[in-house]
Amino acid sequence: MKIFSDNTNVGLRHFRAAVTVMEEGSFSRAAQRLGVVASALTETIRALEAECGTQIFDRSARPVRPTEDGRRFLEGARDVLDRFALSLDGLRRIGALQTGRVAVGAAPSSVQDHLAAALIRFRRDYPGIEVVIHDDVAERLAAMVAERTLDFALAGQSLASDALDAVRLSEDRFGLVCHRRHPLAQHAAALTLADIPGDELIALEGQTGIARLLADHPDLPVELRRGRIRTYSTIAQLTLVHQGVGIALLPERAAAVLQSPDIVFRPIGDFALTRPVYLLRPFRAALPAAAERFIACLFEENAGSPPEQG
Repeated sequence: MKIFSDNTNVGLRHFRAAVTVMEEGSFSRAAQRLGVVASALTETIRALEAECGTQIFDRSARPVRPTEDGRRFLEGARDVLDRFALSLDGLRRIGALQTGRVAVGAAPSSVQDHLAAALIRFRRDYPGIEVVIHDDVAERLAAMVAERTLDFALAGQSLASDALDAVRLSEDRFGLVCHRRHPLAQHAAALTLADIPGDELIALEGQTGIARLLADHPDLPVELRRGRIRTYSTIAQLTLVHQGVGIALLPERAAAVLQSPDIVFRPIGDFALTRPVYLLRPFRAALPAAAERFIACLFEENAGSPPEQG
């Protein structure tokens, strides 16, 4: 009695040979169609029958026809070959960038400044690829890249992680953001930190990259590090500023996200702070071809070749 083992030499070649014999009703015609000699095809079918412990074809019949056991096997074999062909075709289409999916994370300001132009170029060249954009704060985006939920992300400073590679894309200077009718928007002279009323400040709550950059800056007065009103997102900050509720310290590109003429950004003469924006990707990991091509589009639209890692 033959004990069937997973350590088998049977593969798609055997399945294809058996299905072709069934379709042609002849070993000689099947061999000609497959481009092999008839003896080699016969030996392939014998090896398959020996492995399975049953006869697949009634060789005495003309034309050759499957046995009852063989018929059941061949139905499944044909299905396996069809599925394999579909899978292989799908993989080829992915490799040719005709289909696929890219999952990108981005802070809201990065969507506007870095991602939009690259997305236009990418969609023009690869319209069959689905692109999913997840906008969030840098910390959550970094965690999603490390967990491989996202292919890569564009974000500011985040907690350091050995699971990530970070490539600096740009820098974004901090300044004061206020409503155009606010007195500081009309201030004729260059602004200084002493001009900013701490009791009007809307600050970011939690451990976001922007909040940490501000908290760690040695020249920032204590009263400007933590406002009387605090939010968990720059969108909420900007919305409140737009409604005249208060003012905020934000990077210039972040201030432009709301795209309103009522929002004014003013540099601060004695406050030199910038927010770096990084491309975050899994550390030393190969990304899908579509994601790599999207990153190439990103650098093509944002200053050409990739900058140094850091």
